[in-house]
Amino acid sequence: MSAPEDLGDAHGDADRGDLSGDLRSVLVTSVLNLEPLDEDLYRGRHYWVPTSQRLFGGQIMGQALVAAAKSVSEDVHVHSLHCYFVRAGDPKVPVLYHVERTRTGASFSVRAVKAVQHGKAIFICQASFQQMQPSPLQHQFSMPSVPPPEELLDHEALIDQYLRDPNLHKKYRVGLNRVAALEVPIEIKVVNPPTLTQLQALEPKQMFWVRARGYIGEGDIKMHCCVAAYISDYAFLGTALLPHQSKYKVALEGWCMGGCGVGMGSLL
Repeated sequence: MSAPEDLGDAHGDADRGDLSGDLRSVLVTSVLNLEPLDEDLYRGRHYWVPTSQRLFGGQIMGQALVAAAKSVSEDVHVHSLHCYFVRAGDPKVPVLYHVERTRTGASFSVRAVKAVQHGKAIFICQASFQQMQPSPLQHQFSMPSVPPPEELLDHEALIDQYLRDPNLHKKYRVGLNRVAALEVPIEIKVVNPPTLTQLQALEPKQMFWVRARGYIGEGDIKMHCCVAAYISDYAFLGTALLPHQSKYKVALEGWCMGGCGVGMGSLL
């Protein structure tokens, strides 16, 4: 896995579109940049802490995958990741990641990672890595028909739209202002954002465009997978609770309490 300093600077590269003026993403330089302490032992620090004041699960997932990826050869890439959050993370102390090299084969490698705080595991995962090989069998989901990201409001603009509503409850106004002040290292554009009065039960599905803020490199597949792991935890709980909105105030509570537009719902 390439070190952050090997990714280069994004200035002056016309092929990177509207990211040409950005510095490297903080995801690369800070969030997913682990400190090596010993062989297969790393320390991770925190960049962004949600308003819940617990560690963001995506950060732990992404950092654990970084640690695992550092223990395998350059020609294998993660194709399976199973994660378990066993304790709440403490944002006041770093996280230690211990990698166990379960198996290193000719084309597959398996790694187990344990994230530890205060001497106890807060997270464990199993990651399987495979050589990229051609296959006659391929399948994938079709891209859904959705508006392009250029036609959608970003996280900040959507919050601003909510705040301009004179009927917005004070609790939500305070929460949204708190969320707006956070420096989240990804940019999100929700296809169907929640409304202020949305209480009907919905299918547990959300669609959104997302990308890292800043440049994360083009050729380092491992880093892209780690960024995807980081991003993946933004929508789990809020999406799972959508069928239960008639019982729980989920839609806007997710914005105010979870710390991110498509993040955690809140059972209030």
